[in-house]
Amino acid sequence: MRNIFNMEVSQRSLRALLLALLGLLLLGTAGGLLGVRELSKDLPSPARIQNIAPPRKTLLLAANGDTIHEFFVQNRTMVPLSRIPRRLQEAVIATEDRRFYQHYGLDARRLTKVVWVNLTSSESPGASTITQQLARNLFLTLDKKVTRKLKEMILALQLEQTYSKDEILTMYLNVINFGSGSYGVQSAAHTFFGKDVWDLTDGECTLLAGMIQLPEAYSPFRHLDRAYRRRATVLVSMVAAGSLNRTEAAIIDTSRVVVIDGRKRRDSPSFAPYFIEEVRKQIEDRYGYDGLYNDGLRITTTLVPDYQRAMELAMSEHLEVLEAEGKYAMTKARYDSLVALDERPENIEYLLSSAVLLDVRTGAVLGMIGGRDYADSKWNLAVQAARQPGSIFKPVVYLTALKHGYNPSSILMDTPVVIDTGVSLWRPKNFNNRFMGPLTLRYSLSRSKNVVTAKLINDFGVAPVLDTARQLGITSNLPPVHSLSLGAGEVNLMEMVSAYSSFGNHGVRVEPYLITRIETSSGEILEEARIQQREVLDPATAYLMSNLMETTLREGTARNAKYLGFSKTGAGKTGTYNEYTDAWFVGFTPRYAAGVWVGFDQKVSMGRHATGSHMSVPIWARFMGAITADQRDEPFVRPDGLVDKLICLRTGLLATARCDSTAVEIFLADNFPQRPCDMHGGPLQDFDGYRKGFGTLDDDDEF
Repeated sequence: MRNIFNMEVSQRSLRALLLALLGLLLLGTAGGLLGVRELSKDLPSPARIQNIAPPRKTLLLAANGDTIHEFFVQNRTMVPLSRIPRRLQEAVIATEDRRFYQHYGLDARRLTKVVWVNLTSSESPGASTITQQLARNLFLTLDKKVTRKLKEMILALQLEQTYSKDEILTMYLNVINFGSGSYGVQSAAHTFFGKDVWDLTDGECTLLAGMIQLPEAYSPFRHLDRAYRRRATVLVSMVAAGSLNRTEAAIIDTSRVVVIDGRKRRDSPSFAPYFIEEVRKQIEDRYGYDGLYNDGLRITTTLVPDYQRAMELAMSEHLEVLEAEGKYAMTKARYDSLVALDERPENIEYLLSSAVLLDVRTGAVLGMIGGRDYADSKWNLAVQAARQPGSIFKPVVYLTALKHGYNPSSILMDTPVVIDTGVSLWRPKNFNNRFMGPLTLRYSLSRSKNVVTAKLINDFGVAPVLDTARQLGITSNLPPVHSLSLGAGEVNLMEMVSAYSSFGNHGVRVEPYLITRIETSSGEILEEARIQQREVLDPATAYLMSNLMETTLREGTARNAKYLGFSKTGAGKTGTYNEYTDAWFVGFTPRYAAGVWVGFDQKVSMGRHATGSHMSVPIWARFMGAITADQRDEPFVRPDGLVDKLICLRTGLLATARCDSTAVEIFLADNFPQRPCDMHGGPLQDFDGYRKGFGTLDDDDEF
């Protein structure tokens, strides 16, 4: 009886134990499920997992397709698995996850071994599969909390359910960190070896694979010897995995790599930095921070690298010549030496310059220099700085004069004058403080006569000049004062170059732009530039202004341009403001409009004779000469509505046989002299075959 009773007790105890174990199992399962659910709350959604898009760098391309800059948080270029060398794939799998193609995101065998080793020794080997590493890199932080590890496992299983093994490997190879700012195998290949990933040798592939574990510790930049030792470990793993035989491994182990620091080419702020910054601001305004730095846009710009280099070289060489003349206490070289000694001056006191080059037909900005050294100052002097334009504003006054009935042979009196401005009495002076008496309008503009220009604005008023300025696209807030005629007020270089381009483009003004096209990384076009143009002058008037301003380069204040490298057809105007604080030259051809400004950061004098002719024309002439050297000379196209007449240079009237100083002049068809010269008398002179000329040279004015 006792035995039967004991058997019943034993059965009841066993049943209770089994029920308890089952309960514990159910509780554990429920707890596990609840834990998984809790951990999954802040994990990415299934939709996000199905549409993984790692941050990609935005490429900035020149007009010829060359990459001129890259914007990124993580320097990465996505490449398909088919372009990644098989040897690199095998090396990564053998080193990081040998059973990659056999497991389902978690390697139970490897995990068990790692747990045992951690319990029985002081070693701490890693157990993360390639899929787990991918999950961590895409969605998680690098902290060592248990919860992070569990989340990593959950994500790894989700990734394996969503993607094929090859897709996971492709993503992994494109996102993994190789140090030195490089993410993914293509970026690493360029950073460390200066080549595309598909061109890597076996030795380079296996060295890269070894870097994944500790990128900085095995960096070939800092520790090439360690990188080689780590590569040897990779080769042992590849032999064990069957990817290599021992002979192949030995050959690779003895090979040496050539390390090329691709970071210097990738990030070159010394090349067109002000242009690049203007593009950066525009893209960030339109697409936001993520669009610029993470979406992998391809931005084609208007920049022509050869033109930009010609501009930078011309500016650098001429400013060094000016500094070598010994006028300035602070030079760029001296400033750099102080910076090297950690004694950076509070202000930039060396000579500065800016330049802009436009395509007159489209408005494309082909080159831009916003300052002498972007590292010293990021303030763009070409588009942000407002400075007094001096005499480069005079063409606006002379264009207004043509609208008010003046013509190229109108006689203007270069004589002393006192002008009542309504506020005070103004006594304008010429640059050389001399007066030449009666002068033609053409001569007065080409020699930049101040007094004559002041008399013009006094004749028809300030308001029409302001209207003309706005018509040409000058948007700066100009003061309604008589001294505006001599360059009072402030403008920036870009708007003045753009205004001048209307003269060279048959009277059509085009809006300057820097970006031609924006595409996604897959080639979808997001936007393309549309040329914004409007007619601001009739073609005949535009041609007449170009013709008048040609005289400036041929025999006026910019005549030294032909000795400094520019020999093609061109027109323009020099400018120097009071006390030599700002020196300018803006010129144009039938294809290009370009301008140069020289001065100091603060509005202080550059010294006597620091005129536009001396300071700015040489820079313009050198880079425009280089740009047009291999191009045929292209004259300004003469439209209908113009006539030629032989005139007397002393009276501006039709020349007679007795006139002793004559020239063929061009006029608008409805505005030319109707009377013969009344100073010399006689019959009108026949000018068929008359050789064209515009008088003798004389001293030039600059203000």
